[in-house]
Amino acid sequence: MKALRTAVVGVGHLGRFHAQKYAACSDLQGVFDQDPERAAAVAAELGCIAFPSLEALLAQVDAISIATPTSTHCQVATAALNAGVHCLVEKPFTLDLAEAEYLEELAARVGKVLAVGHIERAHPAIRTLRERGFGAPRYLEAERLAPFKPRSLDIDVIMDLMIHDLDLTLWLSGEALQDIRAVGVAAVTDKADMANAWVTLDSGAVANLAASRVVREPVRRMRIFWEDRYASVDFMARQLRLVERGGGSVPGIPGVAEQVLELPAEDALEFEVRNFLGAVLGREMALCSAREGRLALAAALGVRAAVETFLQGKEAG
Repeated sequence: MKALRTAVVGVGHLGRFHAQKYAACSDLQGVFDQDPERAAAVAAELGCIAFPSLEALLAQVDAISIATPTSTHCQVATAALNAGVHCLVEKPFTLDLAEAEYLEELAARVGKVLAVGHIERAHPAIRTLRERGFGAPRYLEAERLAPFKPRSLDIDVIMDLMIHDLDLTLWLSGEALQDIRAVGVAAVTDKADMANAWVTLDSGAVANLAASRVVREPVRRMRIFWEDRYASVDFMARQLRLVERGGGSVPGIPGVAEQVLELPAEDALEFEVRNFLGAVLGREMALCSAREGRLALAAALGVRAAVETFLQGKEAG
């Protein structure tokens, strides 16, 4: 792969990992962060420059990751695209749909790649299911639970965690959302920290999604049902279990075969970064385009609105 000149804007917890991946597979020029000490520490770790400003960084690179707070994504991406720099923007894409639509149109106008970091698309279990070509599922259920951490508190649990499973629901089904029902609770912040959503797709397929950021033990699981099979994905254990009608027998269920599929030992973030750079070079499609990032954002905003309606009704009652 040609050594593209890259950089990372925002090198907090996640941005630092982005910088490490770019250092491994491209010509990492440097990083920029509003906290100069943090930028200097990451630059020293990776042997690159801590740029004094966003403008100085953009003048020296071909492609960047944007891992700043969501409220700044539109501003940073606008500056980068106008400077002729390709962008991988961490999820959630933007704060609202107007910003997402603006960036999507701007990227098309200037002819630059604008990708969104929905990293679960890069998980080997999800990629394996996509490659199997099973078609649109009929039912999905997911749990995405995490202990409380004092970061990403500028967004609620829907934008922080559930948006991953909303995106996978849309991506695996290839359909639009028809109806959203949701409930939620603000437990330790002033935003929803726990939520459950029941969403219906155009075909009538349904997804039941639960998310929490105030549990003791983390859980990231999804079960996906088709007419004649279902898949169980444990994202944390990197395990994919497939149960299908046919030869074999699951104990107590005759005529059903079960297998645990071997998954490639790949780092999802590295896969995502390499895919983005491949898209910049015109070798492949971005794993999650700006349009797809906007659709995931629209779904998350729909769930948020349903949760707010639920909470308002609870207060009124």
